[in-house]
Amino acid sequence: MAIAMTKGYSEQTAGAKLCIDLASDWGAECISDLNISENVFLMDYGAADGGTASEFWGKIINDIQEKNQSTEITLIGNDLYSNDNQALINNLSIQSINNELVKTFLCAGSFYDQLVPSEFIDFGFSATAMHWLNKKVENLNDHTHVLASSNQTARNDFLKQALFDWNQILDIRSKELKIGGKLLTVNLSRDNENRYLGNNGGKTVNVHDEIHSIWKELLEEKLITEAEYQKGTIQNFYKSPEEFISPLINKDSSAYKKGLRLIKERTVYVDCPYKKKWKENKNTEEFAIGLMETIRSWSRHSFVSALDKNSHTNLNPVDTLFHRLTKRISNDPENWSLDYVEHHLMMEKV
Repeated sequence: MAIAMTKGYSEQTAGAKLCIDLASDWGAECISDLNISENVFLMDYGAADGGTASEFWGKIINDIQEKNQSTEITLIGNDLYSNDNQALINNLSIQSINNELVKTFLCAGSFYDQLVPSEFIDFGFSATAMHWLNKKVENLNDHTHVLASSNQTARNDFLKQALFDWNQILDIRSKELKIGGKLLTVNLSRDNENRYLGNNGGKTVNVHDEIHSIWKELLEEKLITEAEYQKGTIQNFYKSPEEFISPLINKDSSAYKKGLRLIKERTVYVDCPYKKKWKENKNTEEFAIGLMETIRSWSRHSFVSALDKNSHTNLNPVDTLFHRLTKRISNDPENWSLDYVEHHLMMEKV
């Protein structure tokens, strides 16, 4: 159920880039600790169009070449077949311009599968991708996101799938990593106060509640059916720090048995860059459109896939959803923000 992001993703996700930028120090630390040989293999899992991490990879490559100027570097970008992979290829290729020792490749496929040979990768990285579940859990009848739903049974079901998926991801990455190889993940998370992307603890509106409110309006206005309403359930889950760490300290987990170990972890908070800019220039139209576009970049697919394709030939309810979302933001900009809760994990295969 992992999904591809919308076309032009990196242009619409200033917050995601800030999250990656804040992991640059740990990226440098991973490279500093690596045993740099004649060839180094790097991989970006769930890279979308590659734009948000372009600066990050430029620094990584520079750090490697400062350690050994003759090292041949291979950077592999991964995302689904349905991704905008031409844009990913273009953004990856920036790293090899005027640098003949750097080669870039695309690896299309799901990070829930083994993507490269065993003991192949020196440094793996993934940012804001691994909260998407591997398969559909269930449709909700009271909300569009399980963490904002009152359905505790459904929340437990989503958590169970999320934990299973995370164990699978780490198990596969532990196969792909070389001994001594590093893995750094930057994941959307849920903190101990139950804050997560779209829910900043009441400082502003819960974005997921607002999305659901509009989606339900469309149902009440008969612009979508009851079945479409329930299918509009976003199939992802934001895990807690403890849930992220568990397979790395549990000696019975498959990843632990294969040698994957926790080096360190931290929770990082990123304030909404669109809100920050609005506070400076008070351009409400710019803020509303920018915030809507970043929300749309990760949520649109869930609503489009919910629709019966034969029932909406003239009016697209998903377009209506985001039009109304923009209007709500415009009408009350002070009460809107999309703040990030991120969890960083640095891991090593021993």
